[in-house]
Amino acid sequence: MISMIWLEFILCSALLIYFAYNLCREGIILSERTNIEKGIIGMFFLAVATSFPEIVTGASAVFFLDKAALGYGDIVGSIIVNLMILFGIDIYQGKGRILLRVSKVNRLTGVYVVILLGIVLSAAMIRSIGVSIPVIYGVGIENFLIILTYFAALKIIQRSGKREEHVPLNNERESFLSLWSKFMIFLAVVMALGVWLARIGDKIVAQTTMSETFIGTLFLGLVTSFPEIIVSFAALRAGSINMAVGNILGSNMFDVCIIPFLDMLHKRPILGAMTNAQKFATVLVTVLSLVAVIGLYSKKETSRKVGWDTAVIFLFGLIGFVILYYIR
Repeated sequence: MISMIWLEFILCSALLIYFAYNLCREGIILSERTNIEKGIIGMFFLAVATSFPEIVTGASAVFFLDKAALGYGDIVGSIIVNLMILFGIDIYQGKGRILLRVSKVNRLTGVYVVILLGIVLSAAMIRSIGVSIPVIYGVGIENFLIILTYFAALKIIQRSGKREEHVPLNNERESFLSLWSKFMIFLAVVMALGVWLARIGDKIVAQTTMSETFIGTLFLGLVTSFPEIIVSFAALRAGSINMAVGNILGSNMFDVCIIPFLDMLHKRPILGAMTNAQKFATVLVTVLSLVAVIGLYSKKETSRKVGWDTAVIFLFGLIGFVILYYIR
């Protein structure tokens, strides 16, 4: 029975990776064709396109299955996996530190990821010691702070410099109707697959000794991060280090803002009912993001194949997953 569940997981994962990447691809093409990347709406639009697997899978786990740990784990796990892939990108680009070569815009994005995660971690810790945080229409006030900080960050980042170049994804002049039709079809398929993946995760939890948070963080987080991983490596192959790193940092910043959406779908504030595993995962992702920011602002170069910063992130991530496995 367990083997059949894993076969189902592999099949769903493969389909989700394929259709989610194509959804992301069509979203970028639409952005390029309409020039909406020049404004805040464009940045938000692309973030939604690349992070839609996380949105659907996390929301399905919370709303349909009432598994907050599974949904929250998917979001946090996606951010952790994205950061760990910086290690692979660093190796691929050759000698030297890749985080030393990024633009001011990407460095600012990394800072705001840490700020947003700091809000999440602070709210979780405050609620865990019994301090009451105001709730508006059933939603914790910290979630409004996360959303406001996100859009303020977009404004500041937009004013700090021009967006980096896009990697050309399509030379054909397709009609807008064709592009939008494909985008909506891929969107519908990704939604269905996201619901399926969340249900599979719930089955794995029920038939193994692994926790909801571990399944969500490692397995669901890994699968839903593949579109960002593929796009980042494609950007690096095309010679754009800024787009490769920026895609990861931008997706992470948006992923944090999925937490308020999950909170609205849950019966009570998610950050007020966190398990020890969820708290550990939150601390882990905050520490990894902080290491990334230190690396982004460090001016020290290296002649080695990989930088100390991405190596530390990858090592801490692996150790974190092992520890998370044993937390019940």
